[in-house]
Amino acid sequence: MKLLLPIGLVVFLTACQQNNISTTTPASLLNDDLFNPVDVVIETPEQIFALPEQTKVDIRDLTRSADSPRVKTDLLLNYLFEKKGNSLLYQNDATLTAAETLAARQANCLSLTILSYSLAQEMQLNAEFRDIKIPEYWTQNNGQSLLNGHVNLNIVGGQSIGKGGGVHYSVFSYVIDFDVQSNKNHFPSAVLDQQQIVGLFYNNKAAEAMVYGKDDLAYAYLKAAISVDPRAEESWNNLAVLYRQKQQFELAEKAYLLAAQLAPEQLNSKANLALLYEVMGKTEQAAQLSAMVAAKRNQNPYYHMMLGNESLTSGSAHKAIEHYKKSLTLDKKLAEAMFGLAKAHLSLGQTDKAQHYLQSAEKSAPSRSERARYQYKLKLLTAAAVQH
Repeated sequence: MKLLLPIGLVVFLTACQQNNISTTTPASLLNDDLFNPVDVVIETPEQIFALPEQTKVDIRDLTRSADSPRVKTDLLLNYLFEKKGNSLLYQNDATLTAAETLAARQANCLSLTILSYSLAQEMQLNAEFRDIKIPEYWTQNNGQSLLNGHVNLNIVGGQSIGKGGGVHYSVFSYVIDFDVQSNKNHFPSAVLDQQQIVGLFYNNKAAEAMVYGKDDLAYAYLKAAISVDPRAEESWNNLAVLYRQKQQFELAEKAYLLAAQLAPEQLNSKANLALLYEVMGKTEQAAQLSAMVAAKRNQNPYYHMMLGNESLTSGSAHKAIEHYKKSLTLDKKLAEAMFGLAKAHLSLGQTDKAQHYLQSAEKSAPSRSERARYQYKLKLLTAAAVQH
């Protein structure tokens, strides 16, 4: 059995050619003189994962009679989604420690997954963070474009001691995923260690600070992220954004290039570097990078779906339909694009077409929860059509 519910990470959308930068050391790209010190105390790794003492007592009481990892995992899921589930709210721009998440009862997916990991550790369960390799996908916050990542938690069961003292083996896997809107589990994934998660935590805090113009605080968090995970592309990418905002174009270029070297398959640092080259007057380099990025993004169905969402939000339903249809030519079973078509046609008063695409979305949905979501929306649409 797998419980599907995923975590959303936030990094800035920024856009690199893979130049040789072996002569550039990461430390040389940090420039404290450009930023003012901040009074905020950066959370330590221990503070990020720490649970309140009362919570530890509750967990010990809860698992006192549990005799297997499978039973403990069931207790963990009940604790998360029954005992606490009604009051734990998702909030995309709230990156909190495990203890803060319990106190605030709301956080983003990264924080909720960190909390789940800490609870699993307290229960002595084998838990691993997994980075889900989703295609590029952007959202908007306070006028800024944010590139979304995705991680979840995998609970892996192994041996347990039976009442007679014998060792029993029951291999199983539960995925705890806090993205209830869609099932991203069919994408490739990679295991992340705790240090990488700490880096992502700091990077999220930096991104949140950047959204609201708190550049000094953002730099402090990015410096912390780089100190724990210097090979994380998104930290250098975001640092380049800060440097560009401060007109430090050469530093920004070097940071973008390092980001691209660390993650050659990622396009966001390359796209941002192209924009930077335009500002720097390097038009030929900008054009080459832009063409390469555009060619690859044009083959990404999620890119066209994002353009469709933007068009629909701006009131251009016909343009949105073009983008959603392009998305479906690249992935004929993409339920989210079908749902986008349903919304676009509904906004044009074309109820029959909206129902058709909702039905298609429901049939193509990759998970039971998504099918139920589309069934519910189809039911509402049908009821509204009958009333008219």
